[in-house]
Amino acid sequence: MEAAIRLIKPKRWPKTGLMRRRMIWAYLFIGIPLIWLVVFSLVPILFSGWVSLHRWNMLTPPSEMPWVGLDHYIFIFTRDRVFPKALANTFIFASGGVMTNVILGLGFALLLNSKVIGQRFWRVLYFMPVVTAPLALGVMFAFMFNRNYGLINNLLVMLGLPRQGFLNDPSQALYVLIAIAVYQYVGYYIVIYLAGLQAIPQDYYDAAKVDGANSWQEFRFITLPLLRPVTLFVVVTNSIGALQVFDLVFATTGGAPANSTMTTVLHMYNTAFKFSRMGRASAMAFVLFLIILAITIVQLRFLSDRTDD
Repeated sequence: MEAAIRLIKPKRWPKTGLMRRRMIWAYLFIGIPLIWLVVFSLVPILFSGWVSLHRWNMLTPPSEMPWVGLDHYIFIFTRDRVFPKALANTFIFASGGVMTNVILGLGFALLLNSKVIGQRFWRVLYFMPVVTAPLALGVMFAFMFNRNYGLINNLLVMLGLPRQGFLNDPSQALYVLIAIAVYQYVGYYIVIYLAGLQAIPQDYYDAAKVDGANSWQEFRFITLPLLRPVTLFVVVTNSIGALQVFDLVFATTGGAPANSTMTTVLHMYNTAFKFSRMGRASAMAFVLFLIILAITIVQLRFLSDRTDD
């Protein structure tokens, strides 16, 4: 009986000095990112939520901020005429950008994954806008899409077509910004999709060809299902970035014309630093944080469930 108990009882390894040192290093490597996360992520989020319940102009000490409760939240949803428009523009920008990046990213990745001449050249060419500063791109495209002397309108006039308002037209400006954002980041998602395609074993395609599958059937039943984790990453990261867009809009239109390109973060910036209403801006930031958190959870749940099938 005792022999059986000794066999069942797990063996305890002696804690030597080497093991203790390894455990110390393990806790150290875990602790440093955890401390960074708490100090630079969790604390600012909690402080933003606390400031959103007060009135603060950034001149008085935080300890002397007057308590206003939920007044800022009530104001931005009932009396602020710009915030709902900015929120709607942000959702349109994110939806259009994410959908286009997924389609173009996967399409160009499939093209580059085939036997095309100059693969390395095209990969570098597509990735170049990613490493360009968004502000620089914004200024460059603001000149290119200018109504009076922009390069695009000059080409249209040469072709006998009428000039377009582009960034000066309320009905076109937001969609032009989506096109600029796609131009900047689609190269990154091409690389991500290309890595996912190259990770798919060739054996699957060989077996499908033996069974008589055509190219569309291979893409539908092999490529797309095996790329679901990659698509999850692309959709989640792109959505988070697009919902927080600021620098591109700031450098091109500044929210004009007629707030047609005003985004949530830009309106938040104006409220905080132009009008010194940090409490109201913090309320917008906290609302945007909750929206991004909810959208991310839904995306992870939906795409993860499909991935596990």
